[in-house]
Amino acid sequence: MRGNLKFFALALLLCAFTSCSKEVNTNPEPVVDASPKSYTILYYNCCSGLDAAIEPFFDHVGELNIPEHINVVGQVKWTYGYKSSYSDGSGGVQRFVFNHEENKTQRIHFADINYRVDDPQNFADFITWAREIAPADEYIMVFCGHGNAYHPAFDDVTRGILRDDQFTSYLGIGDICEAFDIANVAENKFALTMMVCCLMNTLEYATELVPYTDYYLASGHVTAATSGELYLLVDGLIKHGQDEDAIVNATKYAVDADYEAFYSQVEHTVDTALTKSSRIKKLNSKIADFVDRMCALYVEQGYTGEGPMMDTHGFTTKEMDAALAASYYYLQPYMGEGSVEQYEWYRRSYSFDIVDIARSVAEATKDTRLELYAREIQEAAEDAILYYNSSNLSIDRVYYAVTLVNGDQWEELGFEDANYYGLAFDKATGWSELLKINNAKFVHDVE
Repeated sequence: MRGNLKFFALALLLCAFTSCSKEVNTNPEPVVDASPKSYTILYYNCCSGLDAAIEPFFDHVGELNIPEHINVVGQVKWTYGYKSSYSDGSGGVQRFVFNHEENKTQRIHFADINYRVDDPQNFADFITWAREIAPADEYIMVFCGHGNAYHPAFDDVTRGILRDDQFTSYLGIGDICEAFDIANVAENKFALTMMVCCLMNTLEYATELVPYTDYYLASGHVTAATSGELYLLVDGLIKHGQDEDAIVNATKYAVDADYEAFYSQVEHTVDTALTKSSRIKKLNSKIADFVDRMCALYVEQGYTGEGPMMDTHGFTTKEMDAALAASYYYLQPYMGEGSVEQYEWYRRSYSFDIVDIARSVAEATKDTRLELYAREIQEAAEDAILYYNSSNLSIDRVYYAVTLVNGDQWEELGFEDANYYGLAFDKATGWSELLKINNAKFVHDVE
């Protein structure tokens, strides 16, 4: 499925030298720990039809000859009715641990089909179990399953990640953070949180996860969610886990290998970005400036009318609305003829690119302050993204997805009821004010 990649294990030669002397050394050399930095990857999955794409990891992981300082532990919920050498069709939950001596994963039945993947306590228990069974210097959290960006509707099966067909449920951003709090993740952050889920490079998620992870890896587009990403990440840690910038280098290796083996062979629009979480704060501060200026202009026209607005600024809010609607929509590549049915559930995803939003409005209005904020937003986004790859984009590049709806949709789609105001992203930027005040006609609002 991924082509024939050849991976070579990296041999680690660790030498320690000691010396003896009868004289007392008043300036002893510091003791250097010769053991390699250790890693544990936590893999949390709900298949929901992706079962066949998950199995190759178990089939081929032994080929990596994983060294003892790298641990892989995980949990998989199989789809009901799916039968293979790994699943009996009952849709139960398995936990697994890579056994270094046997060079393969050991899997045990953990729970039946009634297990709730979306329960924060269940998820927290998994994190605690994984850290206890495989303690390490650094921990990496990998989510694998369906994803659909930030979505407010609590009764919509596409909201959040890891959709569970058994309960038409999902793991939302609030559930993830609650589980992380229960498991005290903020006290020992994940080195990396990796989303092998579609559409998850959103600022709503990236901002919310800042307290819990040093790096965040995700795509704003529809991805081919498989176990190949996990396999390549393990291989990347084998090759680069002892580098000074180990997470960045291992991730870059894994993503590049994935694009070379798969995405370069198919005509599919996709991107992948690695974010330094601590740099999101600066980006959000620039977005807040943009939001303040946009809202002030909307309010001004509300008081003065279109004529005075045009006389004063040379544009009206109609141009602002049109620019918002014309900005890059992450679902547009999949809405062509013959693809709508295949991607039907994604039609209720409202992700637009933040840099293209600001740039489009600035170009349409020629407002000097909006032009400044657009440049600052792009610079801050480029600073936050340490590594990026993409394929088949219709624009030069993308950065981060954000929710973009108009005032009517804000009410209809339940953003208020879902407490969008409670998101760290909205608290930092006031983004909800722009959503409520604009009158743009977006492509996702056209039936």
